Amino acid sequence: MDNASVSAMLHALQDPAGIPAPAWIFQYLMVLTWAFHIAFVNLSLGAGLLAIIAFAKRRTPDWARLSVAMTGVTKISVSMAIVLGVAPLLFTQVIYDPGWYTANVLSAFWVIFFIFSLGVGYTLWFVFYFKNHDASHTAQLPGGAIWWAVASLALLLLDGFIMHVLSYQSLFPAKWMQWYAPHGVPVMTGTAIHAYDLPRFAFFIVMSLTMTGVFLIGYARYFRARADIAVGYLDLAHRLGVKTAYWGVALQLVTGVLWAIGLPGSMHVFAQPLFWLTAVLLVGVALYASRVPPGGSAAQAYAATALYAVLALLISVDREALRIAYLAPFHYDIAQYKTHDEWGAVVWFFATLIGVGGGLVAFYATMLWKAGKIKGLYVADRTVERLGDAAVWINFSWLVVFFGIAVWAYVRNLT
Repeated sequence: MDNASVSAMLHALQDPAGIPAPAWIFQYLMVLTWAFHIAFVNLSLGAGLLAIIAFAKRRTPDWARLSVAMTGVTKISVSMAIVLGVAPLLFTQVIYDPGWYTANVLSAFWVIFFIFSLGVGYTLWFVFYFKNHDASHTAQLPGGAIWWAVASLALLLLDGFIMHVLSYQSLFPAKWMQWYAPHGVPVMTGTAIHAYDLPRFAFFIVMSLTMTGVFLIGYARYFRARADIAVGYLDLAHRLGVKTAYWGVALQLVTGVLWAIGLPGSMHVFAQPLFWLTAVLLVGVALYASRVPPGGSAAQAYAATALYAVLALLISVDREALRIAYLAPFHYDIAQYKTHDEWGAVVWFFATLIGVGGGLVAFYATMLWKAGKIKGLYVADRTVERLGDAAVWINFSWLVVFFGIAVWAYVRNLT
């Protein structure tokens, strides 16, 4: 198919109903939410790997404790990655629906298998968690317990590869017909994997080391407020954090360059400011992490995590810029997507996101942050109480307005 035919096909596959607001709103939200999603994907994989390595060294009390801690971090991070992965996926479906749905149909078996394997993989990690949730007993656990974690991490990696394949296949609309009907004969099984880029996939996987490294630096600083946690254990976590972040950045640079070399020459990647800005920020994360002293100030330790957050957002921007470049020859411009402005729905969405979501996140985050620094029973202070009361009233008000609008619309349509 020539570019003009592919362009016509892409526009024909767009939702004829259009979208309720300018496409750039969904694009910005997609970039932002994907950065949150990939952060927890990275932490899941990185903390999971560290939990396994620490378990193998469980005869040493500090390593046993670290294994238990990272097992818990992985358990929570996987759930966060799943929840936060919904938003960028939905925004992708809104403005890039031709590519996403076509890629899903072409590899439908793997889409279904993703759901199954994700459930099994997460369940296996819970099995490992219930076996390895008490540092005082970890040293006595049989070595075979580790295979629950290994199998879980392997399935989670496979799930990541499936998502990579689906995203990558959506970038090649000129090949869709060839993949669907090679030699003119349709293949309806959906079992084929038609395209992947191993350096690209590896880049996001080794980014897990970078994330886990800066997390460990913050972890070691956060728990220094607890007198019941040994300084030696926290120093171990800090040293591991620095080394892990260092190697994560080094591997990201290698895989990132390999990924860039494999991109179409027409993109002129090495002449793009975004490429060099990402490389500089990557090096900056490693250099900064190496200079955070054990037991340093909170600002020093948490700044490393903040640098990773900026890096994740920049990489999300890079990812979107590449998608635009891949689709540019086919004149796929999201600004031309049919739009029927429904600002009421948009305002309600942001009110829900910022008001309801923001209120609940502020309450839970503040409560958990303060509770974690205290051994034993935590008693909420006045700030947490007020945040909790505000979250309840915001949710109650949202429900009243939501159902009020529904009743008003129903009565209005009846009359």
